[in-house]
Amino acid sequence: MNKLHDNFRLESVYIDGVRNLSAQRLVMGSEINLISGPNGSGKSSIVEALSMLSTGRSFRSSSVRSVIQHGRDDCIVQAQVRYRGSVRSLGIRRSKTGELTLRLDGEPMSSLAEFAAQVPTIIIDPSSTDTITGPPDSRRRLIDGTLFHVEHGFLDVWRRYQRVLKQRNAMLRRGMMRGQDPWLRELSRVGSDLTNYRVGLVSRLGPVFKSILAELNSALADTELVFRFGWDASLSLEAGLARSTESDIAQGFTHVGPHRADLRLQWQGRSMSDVFSRGQLKLAVIALRLAQGRVLAESGGGAPLYLVDDLTAELDDHHALQVCRMLEQTSSQVVLTTVSELAQERPWMHDVSSVFHVEQGCVSKVANDVDGTEAP
Repeated sequence: MNKLHDNFRLESVYIDGVRNLSAQRLVMGSEINLISGPNGSGKSSIVEALSMLSTGRSFRSSSVRSVIQHGRDDCIVQAQVRYRGSVRSLGIRRSKTGELTLRLDGEPMSSLAEFAAQVPTIIIDPSSTDTITGPPDSRRRLIDGTLFHVEHGFLDVWRRYQRVLKQRNAMLRRGMMRGQDPWLRELSRVGSDLTNYRVGLVSRLGPVFKSILAELNSALADTELVFRFGWDASLSLEAGLARSTESDIAQGFTHVGPHRADLRLQWQGRSMSDVFSRGQLKLAVIALRLAQGRVLAESGGGAPLYLVDDLTAELDDHHALQVCRMLEQTSSQVVLTTVSELAQERPWMHDVSSVFHVEQGCVSKVANDVDGTEAP
């Protein structure tokens, strides 16, 4: 797989047919790009469009129809990406009928996984705290999404586990699991491999997360990430599955295994979701995303692209400034949004290299009042 990252930079992005945005090409700054505008102007839609280059879909909606502009049949996002001294092109088209077209340097790509691997992206938005407060699958996605970029063999193991689990569950639903369990050994073997990947990542992520969160707020330093296997950890997965077989047969699905794994974020031994304020949760999820980015960078994947929607939600100026400076220190390219009334007055504006303004779906690059740089 020929990936684009290793400190790549988005040089320009063309967006057409995404929500209320007018068709336009944006020339991006190499460091922090600030997008300001009133609520409903379309600034979050820019972040949404950029996220499609990494995931193939919107992070705001599971329905592609809600992303496509009214009266349009499709939406298109294209980017020029500088990588190791050369410029390459990425493109994605989504249609209302569900058709997906992917291109790299003008050539079609058939694999969404291969397309998604090109540009590692980390998203921080107001709903990101759901990673902490929401169900376990959101935390499994964070772990697995990181492993997808840092461990070459992970995707194959993940796919094999999903396939075998689906086959076992189908037999259970049909009442065919009587006597010997034909999938027990394979599910145990692949599930153990999957768990080993996850445990290794959490052991790397935990200390980095703790350090970053303590830097953002020293009062929150007593934190830890606790990984739950998805079965009784005193047993092997095979033994755990065997113990659960009777209840699996009775209820028609597999009760234990890596598909039930969880990552607990704790402070002083208690769940953060139970004791943290909304502002503290926002700091915690930012620390988690920054830790994720650092692990990506240190694994040879290069500094990821950060997309930060509504930075100031739940944050005061002091912490917004800290976050901006931490983002700047990552060597990543960053795109962040905030409402226009706040943008030019905030001290963290000094860390911004390019400023855009959005008004009723139209985007303009404006002078950065901090350094006097004029729009091209």
